[in-house]
Amino acid sequence: MGQLRGFALALVVLAMLGAGLGYLVWPGPETTPPDFDQTGPRLVALSALAFVFMASLIFGRPKASEILRGTLFWGGLCILLVVGYTFRHDIVNGGYRVLGALSPGLAVTQDDGSILVVRDRSGHFQVGSTVNGHPVDMLFDTGASTVVLTYQDAVEAGFHPESLQFTVPVRTANGQAMVAPVRIDRLTIADLQLSDLRAFVARDGALETSLLGMRALDRLKSWRIEGDRLILIPSPLSR
Repeated sequence: MGQLRGFALALVVLAMLGAGLGYLVWPGPETTPPDFDQTGPRLVALSALAFVFMASLIFGRPKASEILRGTLFWGGLCILLVVGYTFRHDIVNGGYRVLGALSPGLAVTQDDGSILVVRDRSGHFQVGSTVNGHPVDMLFDTGASTVVLTYQDAVEAGFHPESLQFTVPVRTANGQAMVAPVRIDRLTIADLQLSDLRAFVARDGALETSLLGMRALDRLKSWRIEGDRLILIPSPLSR
C-alpha cells in the first residue's frame, strides 16, 4: 500500500511539472507568452496548494488538527515564497547594500565580464585596486582628470620620494596645488588591468585618499552607475 501511494504521488508531481512546462514551452496559437511579473507568484502559490491537496488525498484522511497544522505551515510557506518573488529586486538591492557595508571597495567580476563595485556607507564608491602590485583603495571621481595617488600610496607602490618632482600645477576644490607626474606600470581592478598609465602624486598630507579619475576610465569600454552599483565594462584591450 505504501509503495502504491508513493507511486501515485510521483505520478501527480510529474503530471504537475509536465503541465507547467507545457504551458510555458508550448503556448497555444492564440495565447500570449506568460508574464512572470504578474503570473509568477500565482503559479507558485497554486502549484504548492495543488501539491498539498493531492498529497492529502493520496495519503489518506488526516485529522482536523493535522489539516490545520499543515494549512498553516504550507500557507505560510506559500506566502513567504510569493512575497520573496514579488520583492526579489528589493531583496537583491538590499543584499548589495549589505555587501557595500561589510566589504566596501570590493571589486567583483561578474559572469558577463563586467566589474561590480558597491557604494559604501558614506555614499561614495571606494574601488579596491592594486598599483604595481600594491593594494590601493581609490575614490571613484569623475571630476579628476587622471589617477591621483596620495603620497603614502605612491611610496608604498614603489615610487621613491627622491624621484617625485612636484612641478605640475592642478586646480582642486581647495585651490591650486602642485603634483608630481608619474607613470603607473600596472593598475589592476579585479580582472581589469591597465598598463603604462599616466598619473599624479599629491604632496604628503594634501590628499586623504587616492582618486580614480577619467584617464583610467577612458581606457574602459564603458561604465555606468545603477543605484548603489558601479559597473565597469573593460575593453578587450584592457584585459
